[in-house]
Amino acid sequence: MFTYSKKSRRRMHAIPAAIALLVVTLFWLFTDASKAQAETLFSSAELANWSVDCDDCRLEAQYDVMAGDVVRLESREHLALQRSVKEQPTQPQLSWRWSVDRSVDSGPLVRVSVYLQDTDDWPERIIHYVWDNSREAGSHEALSDFEYLIVATGLGSKAERWEEVSADLSADWQKLYNEPLPPLEQLEVALGMPEQDIVAGAFIEKISLTSAQPAPQPQPAIAINE
Repeated sequence: MFTYSKKSRRRMHAIPAAIALLVVTLFWLFTDASKAQAETLFSSAELANWSVDCDDCRLEAQYDVMAGDVVRLESREHLALQRSVKEQPTQPQLSWRWSVDRSVDSGPLVRVSVYLQDTDDWPERIIHYVWDNSREAGSHEALSDFEYLIVATGLGSKAERWEEVSADLSADWQKLYNEPLPPLEQLEVALGMPEQDIVAGAFIEKISLTSAQPAPQPQPAIAINE
């Protein structure tokens, strides 16, 4: 038979309490960091926050048995949605899933465009992330000194299948301009390219803005001395 001193019993009771406190603290840290760094900008629930410019178009929230709530975009001429960006993560990253219809049109079918604020040396600049299965994913093209196209989903992609995209805006900007990323101005979601009419249809699940930086690491637990 073992006997324990009062000090030993206090230590034994303190250990489970310390473990429980540590678990709660870790959960709070990671949950709080996630909330601070993530924002859903585009989804079926967020459509009211976007301005719409379209001709002969269809835009509606739908339910997909595989992806859940999605947004349907369809047009025979022009469809574009814009929204200003308020949150400015330290290292912004956009993530989304999209799918396109089978179509006879080639070239960029759907895009997510990022508008950057002007600076002392530059006017507003734009990066278009496009679905273009005629080009290699990751390839880019300068449309002007102020506008670039990056193929987010390219060769090998198939219509009517969901494709996932994760774009590190700071890293892509460094490749294009070799300078720090300016603040974000607005996003545009559209079919085809600006000033081009296109017959196309697509689905987008949602677009999230997060920080590409890793979540802060929790500090080591403080030892409890008895």
